[in-house]
Amino acid sequence: MKKKLLLILALLILLPQVCGAWDGERKGFLLGIGFGAGVDSYSGVQYDKLGPQENSDTKLAFAASPRIGYAINDQVAFYYSRHPFLFPVKDAAGKDVAITSCIEALQAHYFLSKAAPSPYLGFGGGVGYFFDDSISNYSGESLKGIGVIATAGYEAIKHVSAEFSLHFKSPQSGATDVGATLLVTVLGY
Repeated sequence: MKKKLLLILALLILLPQVCGAWDGERKGFLLGIGFGAGVDSYSGVQYDKLGPQENSDTKLAFAASPRIGYAINDQVAFYYSRHPFLFPVKDAAGKDVAITSCIEALQAHYFLSKAAPSPYLGFGGGVGYFFDDSISNYSGESLKGIGVIATAGYEAIKHVSAEFSLHFKSPQSGATDVGATLLVTVLGY
């Protein structure tokens, strides 16, 4: 386990150097992460780990957003990103179950200025997931459907921004999951 963690950390440090990143210009390789809070509201979700009263609810959640991508210039960037909401629910036996509701998306961001400070707008689409901590989102037991995200942010200083996002997921037929996040993000370029 320690060897895997060291390998991942080494790749995160060395890969950007090899790709010519971290030159201070947005153009090129991008690697970032955001952390913050969110509100997730789901309705009509039929999932075995949810208790009988839990198929529709609104939860405060921990939110994050790792991303990797490429900017074709200093204003237009494309990312693969993941936007998980993590929150507890009660199962049928009354025990706490950790739920993850997330979107894995391809996103496009447009920065209004070529350098910080700069507001930006983004939009993306991909797969929306709903699953518990005993499985992964790629498991056949997780709920999967369409996911869409819209983002507005402000890069106050180079590499650091505040970001607000709206999320829509349809993890199964007849179910909807809508959320909002407020994140502080760090983007290496």
